[in-house]
Amino acid sequence: MDDHVVSVDSQRTDAVLSYVERAEGVTCIACRVVLCGHEAVMSLVTGFKDVPRCLACLASALDWNRRELRDHLFAYINHHECYREGWQWVSGREGFAPTASPSCLWAKEEEMTTPLPDGVGHSESEAPQGPTANAEWNAGDIGCGDLVMELRRRLQSMKPGEVLKVTARDPGAPEDLPAWCRLTGHTLTHWGHSEYWIRRKEE
Repeated sequence: MDDHVVSVDSQRTDAVLSYVERAEGVTCIACRVVLCGHEAVMSLVTGFKDVPRCLACLASALDWNRRELRDHLFAYINHHECYREGWQWVSGREGFAPTASPSCLWAKEEEMTTPLPDGVGHSESEAPQGPTANAEWNAGDIGCGDLVMELRRRLQSMKPGEVLKVTARDPGAPEDLPAWCRLTGHTLTHWGHSEYWIRRKEE
C-alpha cells in the first residue's frame, strides 16, 4: 500500500480518537444530557463536531427516525476505518465488546441492520458537466469530520434550494459526501472527479 495513503489513514484515525477522548462526558447541545461516546462519534460523522447531540436530538435535527438514523450511521461508521477505530475505542472504554451492539443505543433484543443504501446522483465515470452554483468552496485535502462540519456550516449560510459547488480531494470524499447528503437531506445533484454540486434542502 502507498505510504502516503497509510499516513493519511493514520492521521484520520488519530484525529477521530483525539476527538472522542476529548468528548468524554460532554453534554448534548440541545437537551443537556451527557452523551455516551458512541453518540460523540455519530455527532462527528454528521458534522456536529462542535455542537454534539445525543442520538434523539441528532435524529430530530436531521429529520430522521431515531432507529433508522442509528442503523444507517452504524453501517457508515463500520465501513470507514477511522470512525470504526473510534467506535471500538469507545466501546472498550464503556465495557462493550468491539463488535457488540452497545446497550446505550441498542436494546438487548435488537440486532444490527443492513448497510447504507446505494449512492445518490451520478457516479464519477458518468457524471455530466455540473450545473451553475450559487457558491463555491475548495475544501482541498481535508477529510473526516472536519470536511462535513465545514460543509454543514457553509450550507447553513445559504438559502434553501441554492447550490454549493465543493472541490474535495480527500480520498474518502466519493463515499463520505453522498452518504452525508443522504443523512442530512441535502441533494447531491452531480459529481465527478473531485467536484460535487450540493443543493441545500428546503426548510
